[in-house]
Amino acid sequence: MAEGWISDHDWLRLFQHILKIVGVMTLFAGNTDAGTQEQLAAYRQQIDSLDQRIVELFQQRARVVEEVGKIKLQAQLPVTVPGREQQVIEKAQELAKGGPLPPEAVGRIYKKLVEEMRNWETKLDAAAPQFPNQPAATGGSK
Repeated sequence: MAEGWISDHDWLRLFQHILKIVGVMTLFAGNTDAGTQEQLAAYRQQIDSLDQRIVELFQQRARVVEEVGKIKLQAQLPVTVPGREQQVIEKAQELAKGGPLPPEAVGRIYKKLVEEMRNWETKLDAAAPQFPNQPAATGGSK
């Protein structure tokens, strides 16, 4: 055999060694991926739990809005109080200061929440029996 050349036996040993290294690297990558998947699963479970709580709070808020709407309807008060929606949004933004989600983002979320509550309340008010000489109420925030 010429000098500098590797025998078939040495090639085979080198190839086996390379396969072992690749196998260990693949195993390490697989373990890292498994660890990553476990972490993601744990965080996703936390998000699912938080989402459940958020929806429960939305529904609780809706029940309170409904009760306030009934009182306003009986007292023949307008549904919308000028500036109230903006006040609710600004309060949410103030509460969000110091958190990871920017206050402006929280404001946009609350703007949509208040809008949906107003639209829902308008439907409730339209379906409610009207008192004599009372015009149908139009949407708003509590």
